[in-house]
Amino acid sequence: MSKGRILICDSSEYIRTNIKKLLLKRGFQVYEATNGLEALRLARSIYPELVILDLNLWGMNSIEVGKIIEKDNISTVIYMTSKVDAVFLNEIEKMKLYAYIKKPIIGENLYQIIDFALINSNKINNLKRKVNDLEIEINSRKNIDKAKRMLMKKLNITEEESYSIIRRESMNRCISIEKVAQEIIEKNSKSI
Repeated sequence: MSKGRILICDSSEYIRTNIKKLLLKRGFQVYEATNGLEALRLARSIYPELVILDLNLWGMNSIEVGKIIEKDNISTVIYMTSKVDAVFLNEIEKMKLYAYIKKPIIGENLYQIIDFALINSNKINNLKRKVNDLEIEINSRKNIDKAKRMLMKKLNITEEESYSIIRRESMNRCISIEKVAQEIIEKNSKSI
């Protein structure tokens, strides 16, 4: 059983082959690209769990390739480089994970950084989903409160009574309370 998909992008066939062998030993499905454009195309078609980009790619700038991959929520990116400088560190600080692999690639270091990247990427993705769910819930509650206020004002009733009306309508029509609230808002907004 595969542990996941990893895309390796390096212009050197020798480096790609060595990394691929190491990753296959650990049970990953490995895909290869030789330049930034090819990496983007392949990443968009397979949605790998991780993309490993060489910092010195042919064609497109590897930092830009990584930013596109992460911005489009395709995958998490880590870079390989033989030279670490302040400019590079500043650029990867803006990425999902502040992580890179120093060349030459050593198996144990590669495994550690991949484990780190996959575990933390999953945590980040779970947190993003939770934040999104909470934002949806907050907006739903705001709409319900707005609909309650509209009913309270229009019918001169209490908050509890307005909520009972919304809840009863929801149950009678077998639709969500949020949907009933939205209909009330739309209906009352048109009449204003």
